[in-house]
Amino acid sequence: MTISLKTHKMLWGRFGNRCAFPKCKKILIEDKTDTDNESLIGEEAHIVAKHSNAPRGESYLTSGERDSYDNLMLLCINHHKIIDDQPNKYTVDFLHKIKKEHVAWVNQNLKIDKNKQKDVEIYASYVDEWDKLANIKNWYSWTSFILSEGLPSIEIKQYKKLKKLNKYIFSRVWSKRYLELEAAFDNFGLILNDFIDVFSKYKEKNSRRKSYYFTEKIYKRLVEWDPETYNVLLKKFYYHVDLVQDLLCELTRAGNYLCEQIRNYISPSYRINEGILLVESGPYMDFKFRAHRLEYLSKNKNDCKYPGLRKFMEIRKERNIYFGEGISEDYFQHKP
Repeated sequence: MTISLKTHKMLWGRFGNRCAFPKCKKILIEDKTDTDNESLIGEEAHIVAKHSNAPRGESYLTSGERDSYDNLMLLCINHHKIIDDQPNKYTVDFLHKIKKEHVAWVNQNLKIDKNKQKDVEIYASYVDEWDKLANIKNWYSWTSFILSEGLPSIEIKQYKKLKKLNKYIFSRVWSKRYLELEAAFDNFGLILNDFIDVFSKYKEKNSRRKSYYFTEKIYKRLVEWDPETYNVLLKKFYYHVDLVQDLLCELTRAGNYLCEQIRNYISPSYRINEGILLVESGPYMDFKFRAHRLEYLSKNKNDCKYPGLRKFMEIRKERNIYFGEGISEDYFQHKP
């Protein structure tokens, strides 16, 4: 387990960005200068240690509980070292007492915008759930099955997560505080909805890899050989594969745009170490796979807005990476 973004925002906001050690109260963020970014000089300290062999590590708490807000406090570097070097003095009960007193001091002495803090914590919880269900950590891996071998496939477990995420985004309650962030979530959700619908149109299970959904080779439906029907189905199959892949690429662009808005409004360090979402396609004629960096090229937020499936079919060839083109009415025949 790791400390979630919501827990991170709870900790820094509720502790007033100050060290909780008695009589310290040091501000734990150095302001940025003309030449450098701000500097964090505070640390998120565990009360019961993260690992059982560390100071104050013996406990019934689970891994998740050890990384929860209830088991964390904010300290400067020096005092974090002191409490870990002297665990007999700074016991679990004593640290909980210090934490409680510090939060009370913050509420009494600092001007904390509690409504803003509440909104930010809610946004952060949405980010955490999106990150988990979209499997952002393994994006490069699971999306490669969509873009490889000319036959899009997806692990059933991941497919179910995406369907859950689709409903989750659609049902969010927004505070209207950060409209661009909310719009980025909605944009991702709209593309995800069409990606799921389009992929599902010809999805099937495979007897060899039962944990995956594959794209049905619809041209094999023929019971009796008919060249004309075969060619129609083959053309329809290739169009479908290209559309699934193009929607996955658009979903990746939307994911990177959402990450950018998360950094703008919630956490400047979000995925800074990991970098942007990448995808891999292939193999190509040279038998090699290629990695792609997919972002909206325009900084105009209107150009980052998904136009709906029909319009996307028309404009996808204007993207830096695309697989197919043209509009097919097959995907609208059951829609008003």
